[in-house]
Amino acid sequence: MDIKMELPNRVEIIQPVVDFTYSWALNSGLEKPEAVELATAVDELITDVVLFAFEEEATFNMFFKSSLSDLEIILQELGEPFDPERHKYSVEKVKKENNFEGAGFKLIKSLVDHFVYIYKGRAGKEFRIVKNIKHKHITQLLTQEVLQKEPEKAVSYQIAPVTENDAEDIARLIYRSYGYTYPKEDMYYPDRIVKALREGKKFGVIVRTDKGEAVGYFAVIRSTDSNIGEVGEVVVSPKHRGKGIMKMMMKALIDMAKSKGLLGLFGEAVTVHTISQKVNAKYGFKSTALVLGFFPYAEYKGFKQAKQRISVVIDFLPLVERKKVQLYLPVEYSKILKQIYQNLGIEVENLPVKQKINIPEKSKLRLNINYKLQNAVIIVDEYGQDFLFRVREKEKALVEKGIKGIYIDLPLDHPYAKKAVKPLQEAGFIFSGLMPLFHKEKDYLRMQKIMENLDFRYINVFSDMAKKIKRRIFSEYKKVM
Repeated sequence: MDIKMELPNRVEIIQPVVDFTYSWALNSGLEKPEAVELATAVDELITDVVLFAFEEEATFNMFFKSSLSDLEIILQELGEPFDPERHKYSVEKVKKENNFEGAGFKLIKSLVDHFVYIYKGRAGKEFRIVKNIKHKHITQLLTQEVLQKEPEKAVSYQIAPVTENDAEDIARLIYRSYGYTYPKEDMYYPDRIVKALREGKKFGVIVRTDKGEAVGYFAVIRSTDSNIGEVGEVVVSPKHRGKGIMKMMMKALIDMAKSKGLLGLFGEAVTVHTISQKVNAKYGFKSTALVLGFFPYAEYKGFKQAKQRISVVIDFLPLVERKKVQLYLPVEYSKILKQIYQNLGIEVENLPVKQKINIPEKSKLRLNINYKLQNAVIIVDEYGQDFLFRVREKEKALVEKGIKGIYIDLPLDHPYAKKAVKPLQEAGFIFSGLMPLFHKEKDYLRMQKIMENLDFRYINVFSDMAKKIKRRIFSEYKKVM
């Protein structure tokens, strides 16, 4: 569960926050030395904010977020403007002038895995600290002989809900089937699988032979932002493919998702091949977006591919019928968005803007950064007059930190959606597609900006709708690259 604190800029709050950080880090999976390092970094950061960011009494916000693989602490404040790039630590300054300017930030960087600063104009400043959780990889737990041993042919198969006791078998199955190429890195760490199941972050099924050996696994990862789930983890042992195991698991998962009240399921199908896209289509999933360069390059055995970042097709399966929606479709994409909705079996009414659009001074934006995948998603919760400035500042900071793919999700239930697309296009963003029910049970238009060249000949899509989306994206991509 994410934690938010609103704190006064008083010296007496520093130690309690540092103590909380240490306890929270331990409870979230860090070992004691790493928890001390994270707490020390937070101590340095909030001390700087409390002592130097404000000229009068004020408050600032801190967010504590944990995932299976890392911890992230976000500090947001509205204090005096500050650019850390102009206050870098210099050994020469220390020697010649006894000037330790920038030493605090240098210390923080040495203690954590990622330290990101984002200037947000009138919305203030944002600091992000990330500390990775060290878990044992499956190759550290088992020998290569054990890992690579393929289960014998089976007379029959049994399917059951996944439990924490299945974690090591799942990681072993992933490694045996994919080597190091599986894009979901957490699946190689049994402790992370256990944690996700224990915290209810996912549910799934496992298939075993009549001798009890694991040969199939499929799970739904619950969205933290909406009542939908991703069919995001799947594997069938190589010698047991073509036995109906995938069909058995998919049917069970869809039934489980319905029983849990999910509104929909989606898949991120890689475009190195079309196998997963074909499976999704077989079970009623419809293509809604093509997200370029979402994963770092990984080699997929048996498939011809370019050495480039891997794109994914978003396939969506509604679990609750929606016959009609009323939205503000941007004129630039109204035609293709209507086609996507029609393919989903949904009638869309494109609402006109009847009067001047009034929006608040400040936008409400969320930023999700995946440091390992080198991508970031900007989610627009509310359009504001500073919208474009905020996006540009976030983009600048992300590019400086080596982020390769930036995606922005625009809510289609607000009339400003009709005005947001053109300036984003001018800033180099292009179409990606529709993200149905992706945030707070609402539909979003996704646009994207990729920092690397891609060869579209190696972006393979299966469905007719995915092909239309790819053509539209390629026409825009050629203009900006």
